[in-house]
Amino acid sequence: MHHQRTASRRGFLLSAAALAVAGSLGLNAGDALAQPAKLVITAIPDDGDADRMRENFGALARHLGKAVGIPVEYMHVENYAASVTALATGRAHVAWLGAVTTAQARMQMGEQLTILGCRDIDKGFVSYFIANPATGLGTVGDLGELAKAAQGKGWSFTFGSKSSTSGHMMPRKYFMDQAGAAPERVFRSVAYSGSHDVVMQMVADGTHQVGALNYASWDKADDALKARAPIVYKTPPYTNYALAARADLGPDLLARLRAALLAVDGSTPEGAQVLKYLKAGKFIEADIGEWQGYVNLLESGIDIGG
Repeated sequence: MHHQRTASRRGFLLSAAALAVAGSLGLNAGDALAQPAKLVITAIPDDGDADRMRENFGALARHLGKAVGIPVEYMHVENYAASVTALATGRAHVAWLGAVTTAQARMQMGEQLTILGCRDIDKGFVSYFIANPATGLGTVGDLGELAKAAQGKGWSFTFGSKSSTSGHMMPRKYFMDQAGAAPERVFRSVAYSGSHDVVMQMVADGTHQVGALNYASWDKADDALKARAPIVYKTPPYTNYALAARADLGPDLLARLRAALLAVDGSTPEGAQVLKYLKAGKFIEADIGEWQGYVNLLESGIDIGG
């Protein structure tokens, strides 16, 4: 009995010593145990070009890795749902998500999801509705006007990914609010082309007459493509993308990752590359509460096609 007490006392003292060491390093016990040897970052594949995503999110991974002193690598996933699953299951520690996928992750993970930050453009994001010139459509005052123009024309419509905020959920929400009907009741068919770039290409080549995509993807296209897929309507602004992370990384590592993200600027090759690719001037602070409206929309049963 005495031996057992001594052994347990020794175990307690060793644990206390470990905690004291962790404390002297500025860690708490959870951080000392939780900090992974390698961090994995993933992203919703809304670019449509996997190699381009690997190259540019690889630059963000290198920047974060240098800043926090832990190797960070980018893991590509094939669809939006897979990015949420990777974060929720711990296959990824950090994920670049749109607002819908941020809300889906919040619904799956609860308090285990935290936000590292967002771009300076993410608190005033807009989507564009575009049309093939053969439709004869000019700019419209609202989407009710677009719905009237489409009546009886047999036009087909394309969104991007079903899980995309700027390529589906928000354009659908604004269409339903302003036209008083789902796009399926107005257009001959409604398709999902997977990514913003593909939406623009399909409207330009006449595969679909009308489509919706985020403004950044349209803005970066060349003038010839823009002329074949002109903007007919710009939505009101909304909050969009976020760099989300698992809360179980611990407060110390999360604080270092946040600081590293906010420090991204054009003074390093990686920083310049990331900001150019993501069309941002800088990253800014954000809180998960700013995405609660999307959780409410999803819970209200809005049709996001999935």
